[in-house]
Amino acid sequence: MTAKKKNIRNLILYVLAFNIVGWLGYFIAVGGGTVDAMGLGNLIWLAAPLLLSLLFRLFGKDWKDIGLRLYFKGNGKWYLVSIIVFPLIIVVVLLVGRVFGAVSFANFNVGLFLGALVALFAQTFIKNIFEEFAWRGYLTPKVNVVVKQPIIGHLIVGFIWGTWHLPYYLGLLDRASLAGYTTQSMGIFLPLVILGMTLAGILFGEMRLITGSTWPALLMHTMSNILILSLLMEGFVEINPVAELVFTPSWEGILTMVLVTAAGLWLYRQREKK
Repeated sequence: MTAKKKNIRNLILYVLAFNIVGWLGYFIAVGGGTVDAMGLGNLIWLAAPLLLSLLFRLFGKDWKDIGLRLYFKGNGKWYLVSIIVFPLIIVVVLLVGRVFGAVSFANFNVGLFLGALVALFAQTFIKNIFEEFAWRGYLTPKVNVVVKQPIIGHLIVGFIWGTWHLPYYLGLLDRASLAGYTTQSMGIFLPLVILGMTLAGILFGEMRLITGSTWPALLMHTMSNILILSLLMEGFVEINPVAELVFTPSWEGILTMVLVTAAGLWLYRQREKK
């Protein structure tokens, strides 16, 4: 078996394995009536991609591209980008929405908002270690070897990342929290959120490749999560349901998708210039 075929086989087995285990977590949680962020089903679903990637690395004796090193030297500006890119995108989306009368800041309080961000940061950062060292730490470099066009490779990783969330949105996330996140039906929300994550795969994947480290993508993921969760689920902004598909600052928002994709393509061009 050639090295390329072996890599493709391992990727297919890996994706199948963590999806099977993830759905097992779903059935444990939903079937047992234990839908809880810290319940066994949720923990199985969340941990599966990282733990299985480590098993694949262990049996393959393959640790060289895990992206564990920080590589601060020469990457300072990219760490800065990883921190500010989502705040900038979200601000633009909300301000444009405000201009069109679709977004209200009536409940916004700077002090409470910053407090919510601080409270969420540590737990979200730890949660994203499990995600990013699977998607960008394992999948991105492996897919990049097999798929020679980086943008296509990032879209593949992004799609895998998005579809992995299906058990989460279908049952592992409690309905009250989901209602605070979106007013859309599952038939509309799920395709859009998967599309949004697929496109975001370009930005996250390029951050991984341009820095050689998984940590900047992890920081970027954490910033996006704490901002979206605080703004939407804590009610700091209100979005007119009629315009939600366009102006929501989360993955399924159309304007958010456009800006995230543009940022990813810009990062790709910067890497090509290096």
